Amino acid sequence: MKTVAGEEFRLRLPEGARFALAFSGGRDSVALFDLLKGAGADFFAVHVEHGIRGEASLADAAFAEAFSSERGVECKVFHVDAPAYARERGLTLEQAARELRYGVLDGLVGAGECDCVLLAHHADDQTETILMRLLRGTGVRGLKGMSEASGERLRPLLSVPRSEIDAYVAERGLPYREDETNGDEAYTRNFLRGELARLKERFPAVNAAFARLARSAAEADALIEELAPVPEVCGGEARVPVTAFASPVLAKRCVLRACRALGVEQDVEEKHYEAVIGLIGTENGSRTELSHGITAHLDGEYIVFTRGREERDEREIPFPQDGECAVMGVRIERVLERSGGEEGALYADLDAIPQGAVLRKRRDGDRITKFGGGTKSFGDFLTDKKVPKRMRESITVCAAGHEILFAAGVEISDKVRVTPSTRNVIKITEDKNVR
Repeated sequence: MKTVAGEEFRLRLPEGARFALAFSGGRDSVALFDLLKGAGADFFAVHVEHGIRGEASLADAAFAEAFSSERGVECKVFHVDAPAYARERGLTLEQAARELRYGVLDGLVGAGECDCVLLAHHADDQTETILMRLLRGTGVRGLKGMSEASGERLRPLLSVPRSEIDAYVAERGLPYREDETNGDEAYTRNFLRGELARLKERFPAVNAAFARLARSAAEADALIEELAPVPEVCGGEARVPVTAFASPVLAKRCVLRACRALGVEQDVEEKHYEAVIGLIGTENGSRTELSHGITAHLDGEYIVFTRGREERDEREIPFPQDGECAVMGVRIERVLERSGGEEGALYADLDAIPQGAVLRKRRDGDRITKFGGGTKSFGDFLTDKKVPKRMRESITVCAAGHEILFAAGVEISDKVRVTPSTRNVIKITEDKNVR
């Protein structure tokens, strides 16, 4: 076999590793199986039956087992329900099948049954992938296509054209299974495969051209990866300095990294980059919704990314007259005297808190008496204290009507401050583990 560059193909694999071969039974995986067997590699085959094509799908699984057994190689067969998985998660059938398949393969690595997973993607698959991403409006990262090595996933045939694989299978007389859905152009990849075959009639070197594009994109992406700032991740938030958004190219990578840090790897699109960049220069506290529950907030000199929004706690809990409780993310306890040693702790005069006071979240109309006197709306007070808007709904306060007596983690009212005549001191600390 020859590569897209016209060189003789050589199977290059890590020495001493045990491999799991993703084995569909099609020509590509059959060719890779035969190459591995000829090279004496330590491997076993893995066939994932997706539950899509009924008896034909089961026949593919039987073929994979028989083909492997005849050649003295173990074949592990897994049955999954891609249609049900797609319905549950709102995915296309193709997406669902891919997620389930990789879940099985990655699980084998995680369980220590193999060191690497081998995938039979070839040069035409690479061209189709990049072309599909181009049509969807991909950026530099998407133009890289697939990599020969992605963590524990290896693609040793990625530089080999489909025509060379077909010729190898024919020359070796290897049996294989043909998925009848491969000709169904209702599937995007199958449609592009047909179009690509027509393109090759006029541009026979299209695979080589796309391979060069992938290499150039990978080089550019590596430079962006090196120059883009790394978000600061703390307390379930990812923070990126506003200065990092001076360059649109680096800004996009910052957004992508922040989303990744919060567990979102997919569906971060151009419109999301533009929305985040659009926060620069707007009112402090402005925000924009991204995908998968991620929100970007303008917070002073930072763009802060958060994921998920907790249900607002509407409870109203009577303040404990003995000054002892742990509820609504707050711990209150009696202490002998005020101490300034604990960061974030507030101290108040228990006897100054009136009957009927409650613990709750902030509400419209709340006000607070500042130290030294003077009443201010609680919202303006939080602004003065530079408490980000995204965090204000989660603050637990002690209130008598609309009079805020203390706000956990923020400040106490002048009305409950500790004085030389205070006999009963309480310490107020935030504890997100209490509900």
